Amino acid sequence: MSAPPPTAVVTSPSRIEYRFLVALLLLAALLRLGVICWKPESLAEDRDLYWGIARHLAAGDGFVHPDLGHPTAYRPPLYPLLLAGVIVVGGGIKLLAVFQIGLSVATVWLTWRLGRKLGLKSNALLAAALVAVNPLLIQATALAMTETLCAFLLVVVLLSVPEIGTAKRRWSLGVLIGLAVLCRPTVWAAVTLMSAVIAACCFGMKSTDKRWRMAEVARSSLPILVALGLTIAPWVIRNWLVFGTPIVTTTHGGYTLLLGNNDEAYREEIAQPSAGQWDSRAWQESLEEDLRRAGIARRDEVARDRWMQMLAGNWITQHPREFAESCWLRQKRFWNVFPSGADAGSMPSVIRWGIAAFFLVELLTAAVGWWWSRRDEFLPWLPAVLLVVSFAALHLVYWSNLRMRAPVEPMLALLAARGFVSARKA
Repeated sequence: MSAPPPTAVVTSPSRIEYRFLVALLLLAALLRLGVICWKPESLAEDRDLYWGIARHLAAGDGFVHPDLGHPTAYRPPLYPLLLAGVIVVGGGIKLLAVFQIGLSVATVWLTWRLGRKLGLKSNALLAAALVAVNPLLIQATALAMTETLCAFLLVVVLLSVPEIGTAKRRWSLGVLIGLAVLCRPTVWAAVTLMSAVIAACCFGMKSTDKRWRMAEVARSSLPILVALGLTIAPWVIRNWLVFGTPIVTTTHGGYTLLLGNNDEAYREEIAQPSAGQWDSRAWQESLEEDLRRAGIARRDEVARDRWMQMLAGNWITQHPREFAESCWLRQKRFWNVFPSGADAGSMPSVIRWGIAAFFLVELLTAAVGWWWSRRDEFLPWLPAVLLVVSFAALHLVYWSNLRMRAPVEPMLALLAARGFVSARKA
């Protein structure tokens, strides 16, 4: 880690390539604008309470649960802070739409840049095109959720990785990773996996090189870790002061873990699946009643989170076969190619099958791109691969659906472009 991973020689883009890129950026903007204009109410929906928290922030009340009125750490802080800024400047839904479309277009452009850095040359346009027309990313633009921002931040992080040869670059990378985990705590899984891979590589070296190399990795990683720690410190300290414990992620993890690992979920989704998706509202009401009987107040988010983690852990321990089946179901949902959710049923069949064909081709070629990468090319691609693997691995255990894959779609697009190159050369 003392030097950036090797990358292919990057040639300058041609004028035609620039023209195609501009066309892709315009296409990405128009597609997302079209979806927002088609369903303008979508950006105003507050499915994950981000708008509600943002309104309290803008009013000076702090990070407060919009329904219950007490301080909360149920959602990560970065996106509500950005929404609060939108509210403060008086922009409203229209400004948010501009912001979301801007992030999406920037993600297309940055994917192209990253593809060229990874040696795709003009084929980086294919990766950018896959991001520009990606149905999952287009839909995410019209929702007040973290997917669009997280996808953008992850591409920026990957662009910064090859340039960490100086301390300044390492500090910048640490800040970017910190922003990504404050946007979506799932990124912590990628940080953990990358750290484990680096440690394994160090321990796998010859004994004559191991001590020197480990010291070099530690020295190089220190600015990244310090910058990451300083970036998340305000959130951790605030939670320590409010809840009496230094919460690094959120108090939402226990619920997400229990949601996919309980008797009713298993019965309704696997043992005796119905035609539609499991409606968990009755289960949630029963869960709240159990919490009341256990004497855990609604405002005690830390106790609720730990209690739900304990329940989920007990269920997993007592039902290993059912847990394995649930993990398989979650992976199928994560890698699903058909649109899901409330709007999927109203889609014409031709659109649903078109979306399925897009994702099927993307995933198959991404697998080819991963498999056929030469050994000397693997290191530059490793961070992108580990991001995809970490997101999939986390949602092996936690609640999952197709939307959980959205932040790593640019990485899959890059791998798919690599797969097309490999298939053409074969």
